[in-house]
Amino acid sequence: MRWCAVAATVALLAAPASTHAAPSDGALVGAGLAMAPPTYVLGVATHEGTHALAAKLMGAEVTRMTLWPGRDPRTGAFHFGQTGIRGLRGEGRLAAFLIAPKVVDLALLGGFAALLYAGGGPGDGAAWPGNHYGQLALTVLATGWWVDFAKDVLSFSPHNDAVRVMTMAGLTTELRRLPARLVYLAADVGLGLLVWQGYRRVFAGDATTPAGFTLPLASVAF
Repeated sequence: MRWCAVAATVALLAAPASTHAAPSDGALVGAGLAMAPPTYVLGVATHEGTHALAAKLMGAEVTRMTLWPGRDPRTGAFHFGQTGIRGLRGEGRLAAFLIAPKVVDLALLGGFAALLYAGGGPGDGAAWPGNHYGQLALTVLATGWWVDFAKDVLSFSPHNDAVRVMTMAGLTTELRRLPARLVYLAADVGLGLLVWQGYRRVFAGDATTPAGFTLPLASVAF
């Protein structure tokens, strides 16, 4: 299914700008909802695949990888997907293994920002697609990357990846973690505004490069 999602996205991005009227908001919302399930599957596969790749690059063995929700039989903690490894030595390598998907999320969102702000529109060398559905596909993908990056800010489980990394850094209580959580929250808000700009541009039907974050923070709900 994830390859179907990738193929559909590539096809949409490659489609030329339509000379007909722009699709209605209802059609775009429906298309976005249809894109959500394969985007979720692709997101989980990317997250767990990044864990697995990081482990292999550091010499560990990947013992299992699941891409569906469940509970860890050892800890009882809920997960959307899970990667089991063995042979990973040292806290530094473990921290890199745990944080690897967040680094990939940031890189992908950086690429999205580059496309969003690269130019004015089709015909002038801009990277942002002229096709509304291509724009929507990119923005739905960016939403998945943002959710994957942002969600751990509200997790307090000792088994959560971000919490484990903070604990290894000496932030062993929630009071000590508070400054790190605030920085994390600020990054979440900033990246959320970036994704909002993508949707704003899709539904506005505007091919020009957005000038900046013009919506007040109070009006944005996540």
